[in-house]
Order: sequence, then C-alpha cells, then structure tokens
Amino acid sequence: MKSIQKAALKALVYIKKRGGGPKDIKEFRCGFVKRVLVVSSTAIGDALFATAAIRAIRNLVPEAAIDFVLRDKVAPIFTNYPLVDKIITYKGRYRNALQLANIIKKRGYDLCLVFHDSDPCLCEAAFVAGVPFIFRIGQKDEKCAHLLSARIPYDNEKHAIDQRLEVVRRVFDVPLSAKDHLKMELPVKNEEVLRYRSQLLKAIYGTSNPKEDAILVAFQFAASGHYKEWPMDHFVELAYRLLLRQENINIVLIGGPSDRRRAERIRDRIIGKIQGQQKGVINLAGKVSLKDLPFFLKAVDLLVTNDTGPLHVAIAVGTKTVSLFVPSNVEGTGPVQDLHLHRVITRPKPCTPCVEKYCKRPSCMGLITVEDVERAVLGSLGLDL
Repeated sequence: MKSIQKAALKALVYIKKRGGGPKDIKEFRCGFVKRVLVVSSTAIGDALFATAAIRAIRNLVPEAAIDFVLRDKVAPIFTNYPLVDKIITYKGRYRNALQLANIIKKRGYDLCLVFHDSDPCLCEAAFVAGVPFIFRIGQKDEKCAHLLSARIPYDNEKHAIDQRLEVVRRVFDVPLSAKDHLKMELPVKNEEVLRYRSQLLKAIYGTSNPKEDAILVAFQFAASGHYKEWPMDHFVELAYRLLLRQENINIVLIGGPSDRRRAERIRDRIIGKIQGQQKGVINLAGKVSLKDLPFFLKAVDLLVTNDTGPLHVAIAVGTKTVSLFVPSNVEGTGPVQDLHLHRVITRPKPCTPCVEKYCKRPSCMGLITVEDVERAVLGSLGLDL
C-alpha cells in the first residue's frame, strides 16, 4: 500500500511541477502568513528540538495558526501542547502520504517548515497541496531540492535546536540569538505530576505510608542504538551502590515495551546484589505511556540516561538529569538550558572515525565508570560521596 501511495504522490509532484516550482525565498513576506505547517516527523528528541523554533514562529506571527506534523508514535507526548493549534500525525515511509496531502490542501498553509532531511514525503505532500513557500533543513535534500523555496543546510557546529532556529532566522530574517531562544518547552500540569508521584511511591512502598523524604531516581538504560547504551552491568552496580547508601533512595527502571525483559533482568540482578530485598527498585519499562512520560519524568527527582528521547523530555519539563555521551555528539544534542539541573559525562571517542550505529562491537560507553556516574548522581541530589 505504501508503495502505491509513494508512486501516486510522486506522480502528482511531476504533474504539478510542470506548472512551475515553489516561490523563491526573496518573495516571502511575513505579513501575509496566516497558516504555518511545522514538520518534525522523526524521533522524540527531534520533535522537542523543534519547540524552540515553534515558540519563535508564534512570537513572530502571533495571529497565525500553527500546525505540527509528528510521527504517530511521538504525537502523544504533545497532547494539549499549547503552542500549536493542531497536531497532524504521519505514519512514516509514505504510508498515509495522500491523506496528508489532502489535509494540507484543505488547511491552506502559507508556509511549511520541515525540520529534518530523512524523508522527502512531507515536502512532496506540501508541494502537491499548493503550499507556496517550503523550507527544509538538511543536506540530504537532493530528491526534493527542486520543491524548496531555499536550501538551508545543517551547520554541524550548531546544536540541533539552533539548527532548527536557523531556518526561522533565514525565512523571517531575524537574529534569534538570545540564550532563551534555545529553550525547549513541554508544559505539564502540576496536579498530574503530583498524582504520578503518589502512584510511584505507592508502587514502591505499598499501602504503608511512603517516606516523605523519598528520592526517586529513574534509569533510562536503553537507547535507539546499542552503541549509545551504558553497559547493563554498570546500571546494576550503580543501583546497588545508591540503594546501599541511603534507604530513602529508590530506583525506577523505564523504557519501551521492547525493553521489559531486559529491565526485568536488571531488576533481578539488583535485587540479587541487595540480598533479595525487593523494596527500592521497580520495573516500569513498557508501563509508562508516551502521553504520560512528561508527567512521570517531572515526578521523579533525577533521570540517569543515555542519549535518547526521555533525556530531552526530562530537560523540557525541568527534571534533573545525569546524561552519558561517548559516540554521540554532546555539543549537538546535549543539554543547553537550565544547566544547573544537568550533569553530562562524556569521554573522547576511542575510534576515528566513529561509525556510530554501524559499529559491530560497541564498547566505548563502558569508558564511563560507575564511580563517574555515582559521583554525578550524588552531586545532583545534594548528597556527599
């Protein structure tokens, strides 16, 4: 079905292109913008990186409607997101390409900003739908360069948030150079956060009164690629040390449905090290929905994490983090806001060039020791080593 959708969309692009291409950036005028389509239909982190650009657009054209295209798997995180008027979901790989083109046409956008270069479908759908100005960040845009009003390549010296802001700078001809312009936003309701924390404490302490001074430390042990994962043995040892140190510290394992078995193994090994005592460590992998993830992460005291989506959610909601980077580019995707809340541990890449996700024997994350992370965790919690 998706191959039919892809072929049909490309045929429509070919037909429409015979009547002319998109308008040039030189013709763009901020004053005529009434509807804006923002696209970030890849991963969780990429979508959150776009929030700074969305806020800038909202300030530049406050009366305009702003719609946000997200992957269907990511969209629940942005339920009731206040800076946009409508969330539109994309299934990926052209699976609902024609439906998207139809929605875009009906909504009648004046401007489309695509904040990734991994899938030409959205540019093609916007062009077929008659959006006059289409801009896309990236370097892999050869397939749809002829559909763009201007090419805006990645600047690898910039953070991913700043790269997306660069599109807004170019289109609207504004500086956007203040530190606050780089801030991600994901508002959460305080009552939902308190409810989630109460549920977590009950899950740990049962029906007995939970400790008022309870400390909840979440472990995000998985990542989008194994090459970015801190070794499982290290997470086990870190949990053991923290649990042994103070009885009010609790470990909460999180992850997606595919991480449940691994999380259970980690939990069993932690419990084995603390001689079978089961209090203080729970496995919630696969049990926290994406819709609830922002509330959950705001409800814990600290997140220890690899470079992956929950890190960026935690940063956006203002939760303390200890994040671990070796093959990933910390300058490109690490924390850039509320730096007093975030501690980053990184080590130089041992291999040059680093092949990242193509590495057959990833081991470099093990260069970060348990002692390194324990020290950062205790410092974040205001505890002495």
